[in-house]
Amino acid sequence: MVSYAGGTRVKSGYYIDGKSFAFANIAKDGEMLPGGPGARFLRVPVLVVMAAAPALGGLLVVALPFIGFGVAAQAIARGLARGARKSAREIAATLAPSLVPGESHLAGKPAEKGAEGTAEDREAETLAKEIEEKRAR
Repeated sequence: MVSYAGGTRVKSGYYIDGKSFAFANIAKDGEMLPGGPGARFLRVPVLVVMAAAPALGGLLVVALPFIGFGVAAQAIARGLARGARKSAREIAATLAPSLVPGESHLAGKPAEKGAEGTAEDREAETLAKEIEEKRAR
């Protein structure tokens, strides 16, 4: 078979690009093929085109339901993934540790308290002692 470069003047007929499977219908003799010089076209006889048309149409009729089911499954999967991603973000936000100043979250140990402690710590300890004394009575 003879190969024609894009932009070449050719006889009327049907031409196909082997790389992109693009068809070109040349209506009159002397018209140019589409594309640049990098595109390569092959001339397809009219009888082959006439025989291939019903076969490709039948293939479309057979494949179309599967294409529809595939598109529907993809839409459902995307919706489920979007919902799962949103739920995971909400769970991660509720489980995230609250940051306490002076505490080392990377080491996994709470910060060491100084010997003297803060005023709030002393106040909490005295309050805890009072509660224990009242419970003991």
